[in-house]
Amino acid sequence: MTGLPDPDRSRVVLVGASRFAQLADLPAVSANVAALRDKFTSEDVWALPPTHCTVVSDPREPRLVSQALKRAAREATDTLVFYYAGHGLIDPGTGELYLALYDSHAHEVYDSAVPYQWIRRPFEASRAARRIVVLDCCYSGRVLGAMSEGLGLAEIDGTYLLAAAAENALALAPPGELHTAFTGELVGILHRGIPGADRSLTLNEIYEGMRSSLRAAERPEPQCRDRNSLGTAPFVPNPAYQPRADPVRHSPESVMRRFTADLSHEMRTPLTALSAVADLLDEEIDRLEPRIARPVRLLVTETRRLNDLVDTLLELSRIDAGVAAPAAEEVDVVEQVAACLDVHEWRSSVTLDAPRTLRARLDPRRLDVILGNLIGNALGHGATPVTVGVLPRPTDFLVEVRDSGGGVPEEALSYVFNRFFKADSRRPRSHGSGLGLSIARENARLMGGDIEAANQAEGGAVFSLRLPYRA
Repeated sequence: MTGLPDPDRSRVVLVGASRFAQLADLPAVSANVAALRDKFTSEDVWALPPTHCTVVSDPREPRLVSQALKRAAREATDTLVFYYAGHGLIDPGTGELYLALYDSHAHEVYDSAVPYQWIRRPFEASRAARRIVVLDCCYSGRVLGAMSEGLGLAEIDGTYLLAAAAENALALAPPGELHTAFTGELVGILHRGIPGADRSLTLNEIYEGMRSSLRAAERPEPQCRDRNSLGTAPFVPNPAYQPRADPVRHSPESVMRRFTADLSHEMRTPLTALSAVADLLDEEIDRLEPRIARPVRLLVTETRRLNDLVDTLLELSRIDAGVAAPAAEEVDVVEQVAACLDVHEWRSSVTLDAPRTLRARLDPRRLDVILGNLIGNALGHGATPVTVGVLPRPTDFLVEVRDSGGGVPEEALSYVFNRFFKADSRRPRSHGSGLGLSIARENARLMGGDIEAANQAEGGAVFSLRLPYRA
């Protein structure tokens, strides 16, 4: 699997259920299927022969879906793709996922909808080297997580599962938009590509691009499961690819960024499993013997720290790739600062000096990340009292975080925003990763602002966040 899929040996099945007798219609699904068919058969993607791309629109019987997939699974020897968009239903008796059709009923799914087992079996028997399932429906993550036990598809080598929502979450068809939220992002990436990525996009890069955009827009986050590293193989051409002037020589910084992006992505899957186990252990700590409880508590704490670190690295890799974007909305900055202090229980150590209100249009999640890092850094590496000041100006505003410590060594001031840099060499094993200030500045710049660091004449450091009133 070193090259793009061979169109002559690949098959795609696109199933769109947009009309229903007893469920809400989903008109965007028809546009989903049409757009994906156009992409897969176009010269810009695979140039798939039309006969190799089967479209099943508004099927009335589960058997029609099963027959189309069985035929494609028998014929495909390179790549097999199955896509479904519509309503996802859960069998009340078994908890299994069903794909809704025209006559499906939410409480009687077993004889009117397509059981996911019917998708698994053709995939299991197929000779295709690459097998991809894409589900744009509610509860689609059920085939990836704990609820997928016994379904089998997640354990078939050479299979990649991409789901629009978590196992107990709803997918989204935004009113007035041409496509559903999930497929709209997928079609968008196939059309525009990912700046900074290689000549071909992998499934993992597509997933991370979709996840970043949907998360920024506060829409349901997609889920994925990769077997046998299929997610790292070339999948589609990248329309945004720009040849490097010298493809052989890479700067040390670009090599390191690519390495951290790849490493953090590979760590995400095992960490998800470890985090689930850590949460279960945390609930049992109080019932354990003291000699066992101590190492268990350490395991839980360090697993969560590692999970936070990987999340930070993934966010930085999305920023580097140019796929991170702020989701701006009208907020009260003073309320945001106060909420941050309350959530972290910093009120007793931090003084807030701010006007009664200050309205701005920005990304509240990214502002919270910035505030958490700046204030946490002041408390962890400076000294109390710490003051947070909010200062309105004609075209922008400042948020200044001042501490009463010894300040930042002068020789370190120009490096404090570098990744993995720690100014306090006397604390090599401090809990910080050296990424907090870096990701704070990256988030500020995404919103059109910046952060500067300086020392105060009276002692202590001051970090000044500058943001425009409209990000």
